[in-house]
Amino acid sequence: MSDRHFELPAHPNLEYYRKQAKHLHRAYARGDAAAGARVADVLGDRAAERFLLSDAQFVLAQEHGFRTWAEFRAHIDSRSTAEDRPVSRLLGIRPGAYASMADRLLDDLRRDDPGALRRLRAYVPRQAAATSAATAELRDARLVIAREFGFPTWRELMSFTGKSRDDLDELQERRRRLRREAEAVLAGDTDRLAGLTAGQADTLLHMLAGPETIPGVRLDEELGAPRAAVEVLIGKATSLDVPLIWAARSNRVEYARLLLDAGADPGARVWGTTPLENAILHGHTKVVDLLAGRGIVPRALWTYAACGRLDLVRACFDEDGTLRPDAAPSRPDLADAGAGFPPRLPATDDPVEIVGEAFVHACEHGRIEVVRWLLDHGVHPDVAPYLGRTGLHWAIPPGHLEVVRLLLDRGADPSIRDDLFQADADGWLHIFHAAHPHDPVTQQLHDLIGP
Repeated sequence: MSDRHFELPAHPNLEYYRKQAKHLHRAYARGDAAAGARVADVLGDRAAERFLLSDAQFVLAQEHGFRTWAEFRAHIDSRSTAEDRPVSRLLGIRPGAYASMADRLLDDLRRDDPGALRRLRAYVPRQAAATSAATAELRDARLVIAREFGFPTWRELMSFTGKSRDDLDELQERRRRLRREAEAVLAGDTDRLAGLTAGQADTLLHMLAGPETIPGVRLDEELGAPRAAVEVLIGKATSLDVPLIWAARSNRVEYARLLLDAGADPGARVWGTTPLENAILHGHTKVVDLLAGRGIVPRALWTYAACGRLDLVRACFDEDGTLRPDAAPSRPDLADAGAGFPPRLPATDDPVEIVGEAFVHACEHGRIEVVRWLLDHGVHPDVAPYLGRTGLHWAIPPGHLEVVRLLLDRGADPSIRDDLFQADADGWLHIFHAAHPHDPVTQQLHDLIGP
């Protein structure tokens, strides 16, 4: 399965964009309405007098956020092939929803909101040095939204929004048609399952990977279905990698184990992320441990820390404590894993940020020895590399008491509020433990964090 919603090569080169400019030039000359709208959005009425190939190149550069074709060309020539990590964050919603996001962002830009200015500078190259967002245009806001959803331009986001919705509708219809077959899986009816097609088996394996994808059924860490029935589906499936990704996202521990034993690739990238990255970012420590036992992919400081591999964490630093340049080949983004969070600003090469990412994910998964080692080597207990979340914020939902205690002993500030929920440590305790106010862990967390 493709991990891209858009028809770009994995690493588009200059020749690709030159051909795109020639295509736009020809389309405009023959009166194509879509081409005319693109040109008018950038050049206004000027194109009616003259529209050369150089003008088409300028339009393309502007659509990608650059001031000139020369700047766009220099960017293409200079970037590394490892930089462009394809993701697909489309949610199956209508184009108007993305337009509303852009309108809201434009309002924030016009108010010169600091957060909106950071987003503008991060995603629109021609605004990279802007000190004020008040003069930003709608096309700037739209480009920010497109980039945050993994697309190089607003046009491409709009082009594939409809496809994303059609894909979702098709998947839901396939699931509806297979309701009786899903019941057969749960009942262990291997005879009925033997007559399924490979496509039907793929859909059912996908349904088994989600906690509530099968109507009326809640699936948890256990397999949740007779093993023999699931093995019939596995034997017919065309790929086990997509179900493994969803199992990692959904904390389906035993199902993930069965898929791995049957040959699912623990290092496969689906929608730009590996199963381990999904398990880490969703906070599913048992799945993290399972996958790490089959190999840590990607091999990076933050994944080592989340897996509790202090030996590998130490190896990411030179003897003088300097972070090794190969410690961060892959960087976390909650949005990549479909965790329902907004994309982070583009990661930087700042070692403090890189180590901070490793630190908070060690806190998230209760890796007390890694947390202690990083604190001993200079990490501030309140480091918040993205979403304004400190180690306390990450450690509270899973109830990692020893990590919370250690952080507080080392001076962590429980009054800090995150960017998304605007909640301090006590607020996070109420949000994530509201259903279990009398649970012993909840009580102990309250005693630690409370005034």
